[in-house]
Amino acid sequence: MTFPNATHQADHLTHRFVSNGVPLADLENIKSELGDWTAWYAAWERAGDARMRDATDAERAGARLTAAELRLIAALEYHFGKFLFVHDQEVMRAGAAKASGAYRQAVADLPWPGRIIDVPFGGFPLPGVLRAPAGDGPFPTALLVPGLDAAKEELHLFSEVFLRRGMATFVVDGPGQGEAEFDLPLTAAWEDVAAAVLAILVEQPEVDADRIGIAGVSLGGYYAARAAARVPGLRAGVSLGGCYSMAESWPNLAFLSRQAFQVRTRAADLEAALVNAGAFTLAHAPAQTGIPFLVVHGERDRLFDTEQAKRLAGHFGDRAELVLEPEGNHVLHNLGYRVRPAAADWLAARLAR
Repeated sequence: MTFPNATHQADHLTHRFVSNGVPLADLENIKSELGDWTAWYAAWERAGDARMRDATDAERAGARLTAAELRLIAALEYHFGKFLFVHDQEVMRAGAAKASGAYRQAVADLPWPGRIIDVPFGGFPLPGVLRAPAGDGPFPTALLVPGLDAAKEELHLFSEVFLRRGMATFVVDGPGQGEAEFDLPLTAAWEDVAAAVLAILVEQPEVDADRIGIAGVSLGGYYAARAAARVPGLRAGVSLGGCYSMAESWPNLAFLSRQAFQVRTRAADLEAALVNAGAFTLAHAPAQTGIPFLVVHGERDRLFDTEQAKRLAGHFGDRAELVLEPEGNHVLHNLGYRVRPAAADWLAARLAR
């Protein structure tokens, strides 16, 4: 089995790491410790362990918020250590436990404190974190969906863009993601997941049941589109860097992404994974709800090309809006400082009374 150069992988994903909260100095230290791919997780774990020690010191000094901020960083570093390390399930499970443990410690003490809510699905819980603006609810709410190798921890800063605009957020680990990745495989039929999530969300006092939208990143953009096309109760949807068809995009995926999809769909090998990818298409889910849908896509996206974005938008007909960013990379991590706020503004306008 041939793995990529670990340093090159870190360089390629720098925008993603930093835009989601990994300190650049930590990333540089991690890169200095990388050799081949087998060193990847250990380098990230050492960084996360250091931030957890810093958090303990801060807490002992009475700096509770600082401790929470440091634990959030640790959670992200554990997550990025294990997110593509799928060839070693023992290590991956250990990293996932550290990531979720650090995040659960942190989230109640961070601005816009979060509480964990488990969504029953397929006989297992799908853990999600609900956060709300200050003041009296209920609030318009954004359901935020991670991608193939992401998890709720990675979308923490993304959720704050919506919170600053007066929306509550719920970020969920769906099947095959985060805390749920060892219990359930990824599923193409994300309308079933969204329906289960909405059944729980509408019961929460922070959530205005008549004003719920959905936004997803990468494969989560496909999930958001699939849900928006099929699930009553959603008012609008957003895809950042999503796809219309995973199978059509398969030739563009790097080896690690293909392997991650194989493991998370429980495929025996890459050939079987490609067969599984055939189910991940909007062709099987004609739009029924007629809600507005925004597609934002980078023209430098090396995983899902612009044709995928155009077809995704076309799935929603004249209710869709397509924004192509010539300099944007996958999920537009390099342009997140303006793309994320613009997407949140769009969703907030459609969830307004």
